[in-house]
Amino acid sequence: METVQSWAEIGSRIAQTRESAGLSQGELASRIGVDRTAVVRMEQGERKVSALELFRIAETLDAPPAHFLTQPPAALVSRRKTLDSPADAATRAGYRLDIRLEEHARNAEWLVAEGFLTPPHLDDLLGCTEADPTALAREARRVAGIPPGPLGPMASVAERLGLYLTVAPEPAEGASLLLDSYGVSVISGHSAPGRRRWTAAHELGHHLLRDEYHSDAGVSASRDEREQAIDDFAGEFLLPEDEFDSVYRQAVGRGVSPREALIGIAADYRVSWSSTVSRALWLGLVGTRAARHLKADTPVRGDFLAVRGAEPVPDLETGATGTAWRQAVLAAWKAGAVSAARTVELLYGVLQESELPEQDLEDVGP
Repeated sequence: METVQSWAEIGSRIAQTRESAGLSQGELASRIGVDRTAVVRMEQGERKVSALELFRIAETLDAPPAHFLTQPPAALVSRRKTLDSPADAATRAGYRLDIRLEEHARNAEWLVAEGFLTPPHLDDLLGCTEADPTALAREARRVAGIPPGPLGPMASVAERLGLYLTVAPEPAEGASLLLDSYGVSVISGHSAPGRRRWTAAHELGHHLLRDEYHSDAGVSASRDEREQAIDDFAGEFLLPEDEFDSVYRQAVGRGVSPREALIGIAADYRVSWSSTVSRALWLGLVGTRAARHLKADTPVRGDFLAVRGAEPVPDLETGATGTAWRQAVLAAWKAGAVSAARTVELLYGVLQESELPEQDLEDVGP
């Protein structure tokens, strides 16, 4: 990513990030130890920002320093809503998620450029813009070498298809960005575990259809045809039609109630109750009225214990990344290419410096 070319650009980034954090100019000034007029002049590009001030601003606004110094990808800029003051909650949330997406993109670009991370070659699968979403989901599972049955950790599944996922503590559901032959995505850690897996599959669908940039912030209010097709992809990718139909009918055939059969599927495939019931409705296994009643009767912990003897294992916890990403970061650390602090940053805090393995550095003689 290119660096910004003027103080005015840096000032604009400070202003928009401050607005996304819900702070006034006076509040930001107080927290970084300057007068309000200094912040006003910074944001207008009339006052230079020292390195110390920039780090204080970044810490206060919970954004990496590079966010203020580098140009965001063109695709992201062209689709992002203008963050005027006062901005509504959805726009602020979308901007906050984009900050995480930019950071994740910068990290991915570095790991790829330095040869620590090698995206898969999926030329025959990517760019199928006219593909039937159900057929695309089946082909994606085949290309990724996924056996029948529930998917494993979604971050590791997605990176086998060239999408590097992570989870951030932001409210907006998810966003993805196409970089080159691979993509990056950040999803919300605020959502329930089953919903997070659905959002991850949804962003994977956008990635495989080569959408340059997509954000779920505010999208639920208006589901267009493209979004519905992506949801069809997510449904088939997470809950394949043939498997769902077979598992459900076998359970009901053994005398299990429809609700208990669906609870078992939701637990095994680790998707939300609403998505499980919607999928059963879409496949014609339950009727509209039954689906409405089932959705209203959300399972509690005891239901999962009664049906499966255990609760579903949560997936996509905050800071999660895939296997290849973690191995790439730790390879960079062991080779001495990054500091301990930077390694922890690249792993999004899931390890502490004291937990890092020994480096493979040869002793250098005097």
